Amino acid sequence: MSWSTESLALVVTGGMLLLVVIASLHSRVALASGSRVIFLVGAVSFIAFALLTEYGVDMSVPPVVLALPLVPLGVIAVLVRRMIRTSRAARELPRPAATAFRAPEESAPFAAHGIGAERLLATSPYATATELSQLAYAHPELRPAIASNPSAPASLLQWLTEQGEPAVLAAISARGRLLG
Repeated sequence: MSWSTESLALVVTGGMLLLVVIASLHSRVALASGSRVIFLVGAVSFIAFALLTEYGVDMSVPPVVLALPLVPLGVIAVLVRRMIRTSRAARELPRPAATAFRAPEESAPFAAHGIGAERLLATSPYATATELSQLAYAHPELRPAIASNPSAPASLLQWLTEQGEPAVLAAISARGRLLG
């Protein structure tokens, strides 16, 4: 038995809505749980209606249904655009005030070795959670120092653990031994 074009359009629409729900489970795609439920109900409804019209009830579906796949395509376009914007914004984070000012090379002996103000901030117990988070994101080579910093918040330590870098895991493990 062959499917009608309208029923195929319903299945494609439901499938694309289901893809939106699956993509929203990724951390970079921000979709509220209520929206996720609505998209899931829509996906199931479209696919069920297509199956019902093909196998259950003898009814005709209006040709306007052929335009329905444009709705999830629009949603996907908005999600992709938002994801691109947030990744650009993350790359263009402003530097913390402590790292924005750099002393001249000759006046700071630590700069001669290429370490600089970021290294000092990463090890400073007075660094804020925001400064440490921005450093960890922008300078992966400083993550072990940030992980051993006593002012690193638990959420940052969790994120660093999820990155799975051996030196960072060792630094976090050493913190645990020091604490208890």
